[in-house]
Amino acid sequence: MNPTIIQRKKLHDKLLGIVQPDDPTQIKSEAEEQKFIFYHESGFSFPIEPDTTPRLYQLCQRTKERLHVRRNVKFCIEDRAHITGFCAGGGNDDFPSVIGISSGAVNKLSDSELTFLIGHELGHVIMHSWRINFLYKSHFQDEKAPQDIAHLNHVHRLLSELEADRYGYLACSNLEAIVSYHYKEIGGIDIQKYGVPASLFLEANHRQAQMFMDGGWLGNSHPANALRIEAIHAFATSTSVHELNTRMEPIIRSIFNCND
Repeated sequence: MNPTIIQRKKLHDKLLGIVQPDDPTQIKSEAEEQKFIFYHESGFSFPIEPDTTPRLYQLCQRTKERLHVRRNVKFCIEDRAHITGFCAGGGNDDFPSVIGISSGAVNKLSDSELTFLIGHELGHVIMHSWRINFLYKSHFQDEKAPQDIAHLNHVHRLLSELEADRYGYLACSNLEAIVSYHYKEIGGIDIQKYGVPASLFLEANHRQAQMFMDGGWLGNSHPANALRIEAIHAFATSTSVHELNTRMEPIIRSIFNCND
Protein backbone atom coordinates (compact mmCIF):
# COMPACT_ATOMS: atom_id res chain seq x y z
CA MET A 1 0.00 0.00 0.00
CA ASN A 2 1.37 3.42 -0.98
CA PRO A 3 2.02 5.40 2.24
CA THR A 4 1.42 8.79 0.61
CA ILE A 5 -1.66 10.66 1.83
CA ILE A 6 -2.88 12.44 -1.29
CA GLN A 7 -4.38 15.37 0.64
CA ARG A 8 -1.03 15.91 2.38
CA LYS A 9 0.86 15.87 -0.93
CA LYS A 10 -1.55 18.38 -2.49
CA LEU A 11 -1.13 20.71 0.47
CA HIS A 12 2.64 20.32 0.25
CA ASP A 13 2.63 21.41 -3.39
CA LYS A 14 0.21 24.27 -2.70
CA LEU A 15 2.23 25.61 0.23
CA LEU A 16 5.48 25.24 -1.68
CA GLY A 17 3.98 27.39 -4.45
CA ILE A 18 3.27 30.10 -1.85
CA VAL A 19 6.52 30.08 0.11
CA GLN A 20 9.12 28.93 -2.46
CA PRO A 21 11.80 31.67 -2.58
CA ASP A 22 12.86 33.32 -5.86
CA ASP A 23 15.66 35.28 -4.20
CA PRO A 24 19.02 33.40 -4.21
CA THR A 25 19.88 34.92 -0.81
CA GLN A 26 16.88 33.13 0.71
CA ILE A 27 18.04 29.85 -0.78
CA LYS A 28 21.48 30.51 0.71
CA SER A 29 19.91 31.19 4.12
CA GLU A 30 18.18 27.81 3.88
CA ALA A 31 21.58 26.14 3.46
CA GLU A 32 22.93 28.12 6.42
CA GLU A 33 19.99 27.02 8.54
CA GLN A 34 20.68 23.41 7.55
CA LYS A 35 24.27 23.85 8.74
CA PHE A 36 23.17 25.41 12.04
CA ILE A 37 20.62 22.66 12.72
CA PHE A 38 23.17 19.92 12.07
CA TYR A 39 25.78 21.37 14.41
CA HIS A 40 23.27 22.31 17.11
CA GLU A 41 21.16 19.16 17.18
CA SER A 42 23.98 16.67 16.72
CA GLY A 43 26.49 18.63 18.82
CA PHE A 44 24.43 18.41 22.02
CA SER A 45 23.25 14.81 21.64
CA PHE A 46 24.92 11.43 22.04
CA PRO A 47 25.80 10.09 18.56
CA ILE A 48 24.65 6.63 17.56
CA GLU A 49 27.81 5.13 16.07
CA PRO A 50 28.92 1.58 15.19
CA ASP A 51 31.70 1.54 17.80
CA THR A 52 29.80 3.06 20.78
CA THR A 53 26.25 1.77 20.24
CA PRO A 54 26.62 -1.02 17.66
CA ARG A 55 23.25 -2.73 18.21
CA LEU A 56 21.27 0.49 18.04
CA TYR A 57 23.35 1.70 15.09
CA GLN A 58 22.52 -1.45 13.13
CA LEU A 59 18.82 -1.08 13.98
CA CYS A 60 18.83 2.49 12.62
CA GLN A 61 20.67 1.45 9.45
CA ARG A 62 18.37 -1.53 8.82
CA THR A 63 15.33 0.72 9.20
CA LYS A 64 16.83 3.24 6.79
CA GLU A 65 17.53 0.49 4.24
CA ARG A 66 14.05 -0.99 4.66
CA LEU A 67 12.51 2.35 3.71
CA HIS A 68 15.02 2.87 0.87
CA VAL A 69 16.23 6.18 2.32
CA ARG A 70 19.28 7.36 0.37
CA ARG A 71 19.43 10.80 1.97
CA ASN A 72 22.23 11.55 4.43
CA VAL A 73 20.99 10.99 8.02
CA LYS A 74 22.74 11.15 11.39
CA PHE A 75 21.13 9.40 14.36
CA CYS A 76 21.61 10.44 17.98
CA ILE A 77 20.21 10.04 21.50
CA GLU A 78 18.85 12.89 23.62
CA ASP A 79 18.60 12.72 27.40
CA ARG A 80 14.83 12.85 27.82
CA ALA A 81 12.87 10.54 30.10
CA HIS A 82 9.70 10.37 28.01
CA ILE A 83 9.37 8.39 24.80
CA THR A 84 9.80 10.68 21.82
CA GLY A 85 11.82 11.37 18.69
CA PHE A 86 12.48 14.26 16.34
CA CYS A 87 13.73 14.92 12.83
CA ALA A 88 15.59 18.13 11.98
CA GLY A 89 17.13 19.38 8.77
CA GLY A 90 16.80 18.42 5.14
CA GLY A 91 19.77 16.08 4.78
CA ASN A 92 21.94 17.57 2.06
CA ASP A 93 25.36 16.14 1.15
CA ASP A 94 27.32 18.38 3.52
CA PHE A 95 25.02 18.43 6.54
CA PRO A 96 22.80 15.39 7.19
CA SER A 97 19.32 15.35 8.58
CA VAL A 98 19.45 14.67 12.30
CA ILE A 99 17.11 12.11 13.83
CA GLY A 100 17.04 12.15 17.60
CA ILE A 101 15.66 9.40 19.82
CA SER A 102 15.05 10.03 23.51
CA SER A 103 16.91 7.98 26.10
CA GLY A 104 13.48 7.05 27.44
CA ALA A 105 12.63 5.43 24.11
CA VAL A 106 15.97 3.59 23.95
CA ASN A 107 15.55 2.27 27.50
CA LYS A 108 11.86 1.35 27.38
CA LEU A 109 11.06 0.20 23.84
CA SER A 110 11.61 -3.17 22.22
CA ASP A 111 13.49 -3.37 18.92
CA SER A 112 10.21 -3.56 16.97
CA GLU A 113 8.79 -0.54 18.82
CA LEU A 114 12.00 1.41 18.26
CA THR A 115 11.87 0.50 14.58
CA PHE A 116 8.40 2.06 14.36
CA LEU A 117 9.66 5.28 16.00
CA ILE A 118 12.76 5.47 13.79
CA GLY A 119 10.68 4.72 10.69
CA HIS A 120 8.25 7.50 11.65
CA GLU A 121 11.08 10.03 11.85
CA LEU A 122 12.58 8.78 8.58
CA GLY A 123 9.14 9.37 7.07
CA HIS A 124 9.64 13.08 7.74
CA VAL A 125 12.96 12.91 5.90
CA ILE A 126 11.23 11.26 2.92
CA MET A 127 8.46 13.90 2.91
CA HIS A 128 10.88 16.85 3.22
CA SER A 129 8.80 18.08 6.17
CA TRP A 130 11.61 20.32 7.41
CA ARG A 131 11.79 22.31 4.17
CA ILE A 132 8.12 23.32 4.17
CA ASN A 133 8.37 24.37 7.84
CA PHE A 134 11.52 26.41 7.23
CA LEU A 135 10.28 28.11 4.05
CA TYR A 136 6.94 28.91 5.68
CA LYS A 137 8.63 30.62 8.64
CA SER A 138 11.12 32.41 6.39
CA HIS A 139 8.40 33.65 4.04
CA PHE A 140 6.23 35.21 6.72
CA GLN A 141 8.99 35.89 9.28
CA ASP A 142 7.54 38.27 11.89
CA GLU A 143 4.36 38.84 9.91
CA LYS A 144 1.27 36.87 10.74
CA ALA A 145 0.29 34.56 7.91
CA PRO A 146 -3.24 34.97 6.51
CA GLN A 147 -5.62 32.77 8.48
CA ASP A 148 -6.50 30.51 5.54
CA ILE A 149 -2.83 29.84 4.73
CA ALA A 150 -1.96 29.33 8.40
CA HIS A 151 -4.76 26.76 8.65
CA LEU A 152 -3.54 24.89 5.56
CA ASN A 153 -0.02 24.81 6.99
CA HIS A 154 -1.38 23.47 10.28
CA VAL A 155 -3.39 20.77 8.50
CA HIS A 156 -0.33 19.85 6.44
CA ARG A 157 1.69 19.33 9.64
CA LEU A 158 -1.01 17.10 11.11
CA LEU A 159 -1.40 15.00 7.96
CA SER A 160 2.40 14.68 7.80
CA GLU A 161 2.31 12.97 11.19
CA LEU A 162 -0.26 10.46 9.95
CA GLU A 163 1.85 9.75 6.87
CA ALA A 164 5.01 9.41 8.96
CA ASP A 165 3.19 6.79 11.06
CA ARG A 166 2.64 4.81 7.85
CA TYR A 167 6.37 4.76 7.20
CA GLY A 168 6.85 3.60 10.77
CA TYR A 169 4.48 0.72 10.10
CA LEU A 170 6.22 -0.20 6.83
CA ALA A 171 9.52 -0.25 8.72
CA CYS A 172 8.40 -2.65 11.46
CA SER A 173 5.37 -4.37 9.76
CA ASN A 174 4.02 -5.25 13.19
CA LEU A 175 0.71 -3.77 14.30
CA GLU A 176 0.94 -5.32 17.76
CA ALA A 177 4.32 -3.63 18.28
CA ILE A 178 2.73 -0.30 17.34
CA VAL A 179 -0.10 -0.91 19.82
CA SER A 180 2.49 -1.74 22.47
CA TYR A 181 4.44 1.41 21.54
CA HIS A 182 1.36 3.56 22.09
CA TYR A 183 0.66 1.91 25.45
CA LYS A 184 4.14 2.95 26.56
CA GLU A 185 4.21 6.36 24.86
CA ILE A 186 0.78 7.55 26.01
CA GLY A 187 0.26 5.79 29.31
CA GLY A 188 3.69 4.55 30.32
CA ILE A 189 2.35 1.00 30.49
CA ASP A 190 4.15 -2.14 29.31
CA ILE A 191 1.43 -4.22 27.64
CA GLN A 192 3.45 -7.42 28.21
CA LYS A 193 2.96 -7.08 31.99
CA TYR A 194 -0.83 -6.93 31.76
CA GLY A 195 -1.55 -9.31 28.91
CA VAL A 196 -4.19 -7.09 27.27
CA PRO A 197 -4.66 -8.22 23.64
CA ALA A 198 -3.96 -5.62 20.98
CA SER A 199 -7.43 -6.22 19.56
CA LEU A 200 -9.09 -4.99 22.79
CA PHE A 201 -6.96 -1.85 22.81
CA LEU A 202 -7.89 -1.14 19.19
CA GLU A 203 -11.60 -1.62 19.94
CA ALA A 204 -11.40 0.77 22.89
CA ASN A 205 -9.41 3.25 20.81
CA HIS A 206 -12.03 3.13 18.03
CA ARG A 207 -14.70 4.20 20.52
CA GLN A 208 -12.49 7.03 21.78
CA ALA A 209 -11.67 8.18 18.22
CA GLN A 210 -15.37 8.75 17.54
CA MET A 211 -15.23 11.75 19.91
CA PHE A 212 -12.78 13.48 17.59
CA MET A 213 -14.37 12.61 14.25
CA ASP A 214 -16.46 15.79 14.09
CA GLY A 215 -13.42 18.01 14.60
CA GLY A 216 -13.35 21.08 16.78
CA TRP A 217 -10.40 19.71 18.75
CA LEU A 218 -7.17 21.62 19.21
CA GLY A 219 -4.75 20.08 16.74
CA ASN A 220 -1.50 21.30 18.30
CA SER A 221 1.53 19.83 16.46
CA HIS A 222 0.13 16.29 16.23
CA PRO A 223 -3.33 14.81 15.70
CA ALA A 224 -5.18 13.44 18.72
CA ASN A 225 -3.59 10.12 19.69
CA ALA A 226 -6.83 8.23 19.15
CA LEU A 227 -6.97 9.45 15.54
CA ARG A 228 -3.34 8.51 14.92
CA ILE A 229 -3.94 4.97 16.17
CA GLU A 230 -7.19 4.68 14.19
CA ALA A 231 -5.39 5.85 11.04
CA ILE A 232 -2.46 3.44 11.34
CA HIS A 233 -4.87 0.59 12.10
CA ALA A 234 -6.73 1.41 8.88
CA PHE A 235 -3.49 1.49 6.88
CA ALA A 236 -2.25 -1.80 8.33
CA THR A 237 -5.47 -3.79 7.86
CA SER A 238 -7.20 -2.39 4.75
CA THR A 239 -7.21 -4.81 1.83
CA SER A 240 -7.71 -2.23 -0.93
CA VAL A 241 -7.08 1.43 -1.64
CA HIS A 242 -10.84 2.01 -1.72
CA GLU A 243 -11.28 0.50 1.76
CA LEU A 244 -8.37 2.53 3.12
CA ASN A 245 -9.72 5.79 1.66
CA THR A 246 -13.19 5.06 3.06
CA ARG A 247 -11.82 4.45 6.56
CA MET A 248 -9.53 7.47 6.38
CA GLU A 249 -12.18 9.91 5.14
CA PRO A 250 -13.70 10.83 8.55
CA ILE A 251 -10.21 11.07 10.09
CA ILE A 252 -8.96 13.46 7.42
CA ARG A 253 -12.20 15.46 7.55
CA SER A 254 -11.73 15.83 11.30
CA ILE A 255 -8.18 17.13 10.80
CA PHE A 256 -9.31 19.71 8.24
CA ASN A 257 -11.94 20.84 10.77
CA CYS A 258 -9.55 21.09 13.72
CA ASN A 259 -9.08 24.37 15.60
CA ASP A 260 -5.79 26.19 15.00
